[in-house]
Amino acid sequence: MKIGLLDHMGYGNLGDAATQDVVIAAIRQRLPKAELIGFSLVPDDTTKRHGIPCFPIRRWVPSPQKKGNSSDERASLKSRLKLFLKSVPFVYVPAKNSLEFLREIAFWMRSYRILRSIDLLIISGGGQLDDVWDGPWLQAYTVFKFSLLAKLARKELYFLNVGAGKLKHPFSQFFAKWAVRLADYRSFRDQDSQERMRTLGVKTGMPVYPDSVYALEVADYLKGAASGTGMPIVGLNPMGFCDPRIWPRKDNSLYQDYLEKMTRFATWLFDQGYKLRVFSTDPAVDRYAIDDLQTRLSSRLSSPELVRQVFEPASESVESVLRQMSEFDFVVTSKYHGIVFSHVLAKPVISLSYHRKMDFAMQAMGQGHFNADIGSFEVDWLIKAFRSLVDECRSIKSVSAAAVETYAAKLSQQFDSLFLPDKP
Repeated sequence: MKIGLLDHMGYGNLGDAATQDVVIAAIRQRLPKAELIGFSLVPDDTTKRHGIPCFPIRRWVPSPQKKGNSSDERASLKSRLKLFLKSVPFVYVPAKNSLEFLREIAFWMRSYRILRSIDLLIISGGGQLDDVWDGPWLQAYTVFKFSLLAKLARKELYFLNVGAGKLKHPFSQFFAKWAVRLADYRSFRDQDSQERMRTLGVKTGMPVYPDSVYALEVADYLKGAASGTGMPIVGLNPMGFCDPRIWPRKDNSLYQDYLEKMTRFATWLFDQGYKLRVFSTDPAVDRYAIDDLQTRLSSRLSSPELVRQVFEPASESVESVLRQMSEFDFVVTSKYHGIVFSHVLAKPVISLSYHRKMDFAMQAMGQGHFNADIGSFEVDWLIKAFRSLVDECRSIKSVSAAAVETYAAKLSQQFDSLFLPDKP
């Protein structure tokens, strides 16, 4: 059996990487002879991380290769020609649109040929049905494109524990609705995603399962977990909320306000005798916020060595971030998979939420009182919540461990039903 795995991954989001780690492990455990291939935004990254051949889900793919002199000359000639054509709009605009259309048709044909070689296409990962990050409808269009091509190639199509966002644009709604309707199997990671699809007209066959990352194997990391002796370590996971450089909603005043709150909370932790470690589950997106937070803390802490200890090099792999987080006693995160990683490692966590998926993840654990809106929380609330987190530490760990065990068992049953071969 040959199985394709599609996700909007490739830029270093460790939640996406962990999702594929789980799905790949689940398939290989049940179908050891299955051949796996990937479909992603950055195929080279996916191949390196997961050890499978990979193909692009869009016709433009970032190239890490540096250009030589001859390439520079060709690029310069191309730029001059493009600049000249732009000076003649009545020629440039229709020519550009026609060329883009032909390139997209060619990409459809190449993708169709690849899909004809597989037996099953699995679309998994969190926000596959969303229109927040890639413009008004591009992400939903990509999912629809591959869903339609898979069915035209007469292949099975699964949506596995995906998340659905607001889908404000009519095109996003259309593409998401029909992509899901084409599927032979579909499941969602929370009831909110399920309900969003119901409002679009998909009424049946949409079970809810936990996020696939709750089935992540973490036994080796639990062995090196924080001992609870000495000075407790707090893991702080900032993000570029409303940062005009990277965030869809660009509001520098909100971003600076968020950074100031993080800085004040970090200095309070030092005053209380805690150790602090800044970490990231998405280095490509978080790096600006981490750098800005480091600049602010450097101006308020007297020891450069202390600042260096707080800001370790960002983790580039799932294994690295789990190893790092295993040493924490408590976590404060602004990222969805910062919550999930904390849960699977049984780390008491506070969520500063920018999305309903984070609210649902915390509420499902009975920890909604440790969740607050990222744009409106106050430092006093965060300090009070952290004190409660410390007081309730034992019970939180116990509840999280039991819930994750239940989640993992449910996911295992789901994977059995999907991937165990039929027995005669």
